[in-house]
Amino acid sequence: MKRYQPRIDGQSVDPASGSWFETRNPYTDEAWAEIPRSDAQDVDRAVQTAHRALTGGPWAVMTVSQRGILLHRLGDLIARDAATLAATDVRDNGKLLAEMLGQLNNIPQWFFYYGGLADKIQGATLPLDKKGYFAFTRNEPIGVVAAITP
Repeated sequence: MKRYQPRIDGQSVDPASGSWFETRNPYTDEAWAEIPRSDAQDVDRAVQTAHRALTGGPWAVMTVSQRGILLHRLGDLIARDAATLAATDVRDNGKLLAEMLGQLNNIPQWFFYYGGLADKIQGATLPLDKKGYFAFTRNEPIGVVAAITP
């Protein structure tokens, strides 16, 4: 049975609790993989290492164009492995293969779009109804976000 480990700090690690649960194929009702039962301690560890990478690792010194290229490469990898990713998702949640392939063949387009947009995001001047005021919006990342999802 395959065991999926969380990736934290670039490494596959066991959950802090040492706890796992089986995921079952909804069509056959057979267990096919073990999934980590992650908790707040795992999230804290992941957020700390992600923040360290964001502020002090190679990402921190990359230009926005270099970051956009990496997003594009991620899109290429998803496109390359779409069939494998779709088959895994079908086994795990019971969706139709045609639906999953359609989604996974579309997902790379989001990475291509935002990778191309990365070095084009600029501020915008907002219209105001008061004379003598100037409003400017600039979108900037504010940090690391974590979520444990089913």
